[in-house]
Amino acid sequence: MLFILIMIICAAGFTKQCTKGALNGIYFCAEVLVPSIFPFMVISSFVVKSGISAMLGKYLERITRALFGLSGKCGTVILLSVIGGYPVGARGLAQLCEQGEIDRESARKAAYFAVGAGPGFLLSFVGVRLLNSFEVGACILASQVISVIILGIANKYIFRKNSAYIFNTELKNKYSSLSDAVVESTVSSTYGILEMCGMVVAFSAVGNVARSLIESGSARKYVDILLEVTSACNTLTQEKNIILIAFSVGFAGLCVHFQIFQSLKNIRINKTLFFVYRIIQGLITALFTYIFIRAFGVTLPVFSNIQNTELSLSSSVLGSGLLVLCGVCFLYSIRKNKHEVK
Repeated sequence: MLFILIMIICAAGFTKQCTKGALNGIYFCAEVLVPSIFPFMVISSFVVKSGISAMLGKYLERITRALFGLSGKCGTVILLSVIGGYPVGARGLAQLCEQGEIDRESARKAAYFAVGAGPGFLLSFVGVRLLNSFEVGACILASQVISVIILGIANKYIFRKNSAYIFNTELKNKYSSLSDAVVESTVSSTYGILEMCGMVVAFSAVGNVARSLIESGSARKYVDILLEVTSACNTLTQEKNIILIAFSVGFAGLCVHFQIFQSLKNIRINKTLFFVYRIIQGLITALFTYIFIRAFGVTLPVFSNIQNTELSLSSSVLGSGLLVLCGVCFLYSIRKNKHEVK
């Protein structure tokens, strides 16, 4: 409700800025999000609907159980989440839960850490297009994968009760044929990508209005980080701040958070805890990106001297602290229920 009110104010009082932001959002969707994420959304849905997730889950069972305290079926979705993009993991977990292949607690447990941008976004868009360096994109991607693993391992001890491995032979009858699974996956993913693009356009419009009202350039970049990751990466590229880009990728932005909340609406995760996880994931991603860049001596064509760039963790940590404060206030303002985890 609050976001709708903000949209009305932006559209009515700041038409020019709102329109420009919406157009930027449409551009990002057409040029970046749809090509890099939609195929993996279809694959993720197909893997679940066809029963491939159950087959792969048997091979991933030991690894997933040992690392994360989850069944192998969750392991399939976790794997897809790091190669597919932000909403892929959440959608896969929701579908597994709907089909009765995993319990709701397993889905909730995995949802807190099975979040990440895919290689298409990080390598092609952030690395090659924005930073003109495949190597830096690879550093951020590797750092993000490490952050997911670290959070998953920590998550096992935060939620100490191991989730039961559910494999009901009756589920075999619920799987679609390969041809039906292709059609169903494409249709459901089309609706999903449209919802995602709608959110990106809306947040881009609001973000552009917010930037026009803020005089400080430093504050503007944190608004982008808070709201929408694609715009944030684009803005931070102009500042040549690799570490803050890495943090933004790990944090993902409220636009992605809302998409995940929508996908997991029947699982009812704790939104505040999810937000805290994203802050931690952003910090871990930024830290390992810093380590990899230093260790491998990665340089960028757009940098005259990497030593002179903003490769300082202190500025990112300060910004992250401000981001935490703003984000927590925002989340509490939209919470409808004080007890979201049953």
